[in-house]
Amino acid sequence: MKDNTRRKGRPKDPLKEQAILQAARKLFLEKGLEVTTEEIARVAGVAKATLYSNFADKELLIEAVLRQESDLTISDRDFSERHRLPLTEVLTAFGNRFVRFINQRELTGWDRLIASASIRHPDLPRRFYAAGPGRAQQMLEAIITEAIAAGALKPCDPREAADDLAGLWLGMTSLEIKLGARQTLTDREIERRVTHAIEVFMCSYSAGRNGTSGQS
Repeated sequence: MKDNTRRKGRPKDPLKEQAILQAARKLFLEKGLEVTTEEIARVAGVAKATLYSNFADKELLIEAVLRQESDLTISDRDFSERHRLPLTEVLTAFGNRFVRFINQRELTGWDRLIASASIRHPDLPRRFYAAGPGRAQQMLEAIITEAIAAGALKPCDPREAADDLAGLWLGMTSLEIKLGARQTLTDREIERRVTHAIEVFMCSYSAGRNGTSGQS
């Protein structure tokens, strides 16, 4: 069993850790997962020992890069602040970040990387999904579950409701973008798409539709 604890020594420099993550992300997308830790350290401008003081092995570095990608959908801090806001504001903030993440051209690069690497790393697609879209889905399900308990949404299957909302946010447009059949969405298009999807979602799922007052 791997020892995932980081090595003892000097206090870690967060700027060097970010440099390592950025270099690893860049090289993974450009060259695949077979890029060496020596090259990652060189591009990051740090010693190899510094890389290993932050990430005990390459697999932990890969996991950290994937987790950083998933923070583009919703960070733990954003998620923890959801209780202070009305449901529609929470869903709007979540949707804007989620659609912006899916809207990235670089996401196609991750698709290619994972497809090519899955032969030697068969667990990678599952890990990528769990760290990114899967994590976002769990958070969205939690938001919906809490809204049902609070009476803002009518009783339903949270997973099914989350799938419905994500489908409204993405639609066929995400496939067009991924295939290069259209340009990525502008900020204004994203905001309009997210708002419209939530309006449609609330028409179907709002507890008020059944005569029960819910969060606006």
